[in-house]
Amino acid sequence: MKFLSKYIDAKDKPYILIVIVLGCLNHFLYDISGKLAGVAIFCPVNESTWEHLKLLFFPFLFVSVFQYFKFHFHTIRFFYYRFIAALCGILSIIVLFYTYTGVIGQHFLFVDLLIFIFSVFLSFSICHYLQQRELTLPSQTIVFSLWILVSMSFFAFTCFPPDIPLFFPTL
Repeated sequence: MKFLSKYIDAKDKPYILIVIVLGCLNHFLYDISGKLAGVAIFCPVNESTWEHLKLLFFPFLFVSVFQYFKFHFHTIRFFYYRFIAALCGILSIIVLFYTYTGVIGQHFLFVDLLIFIFSVFLSFSICHYLQQRELTLPSQTIVFSLWILVSMSFFAFTCFPPDIPLFFPTL
């Protein structure tokens, strides 16, 4: 993952570790909390791939909000790039997980962790890449609506998971 480090903003390097640690802690928080419904919104409630996407999405969102205020990124561009980066990280988890488990026929915790860590690095590197470009931006309303829409999808599909493999527990 050293090749990604040149594509990551120096300010983001400690936050990559924070997202990884928060994501790992997030994995166990629902059980530790006594299965509280409020915690289920942000943490995996079962071993499905969908629920494990929360391990990247919400820590990445929380760190982004923190960075927004700490570094005074008072521009909609910051949240737009972070949203695209979060989606790319989520998609990389889905693609890499189903590719390797489809080829091998089973999953391994160690490989799953490596995919998660790679996806966090990828998210931050995509964000850095986008920050160096001048992209046409949607309105502020659309950017925040996208964050809310994905967050609400996690909430809704935790309570009412569709009957497709993405939502089936893998264990």
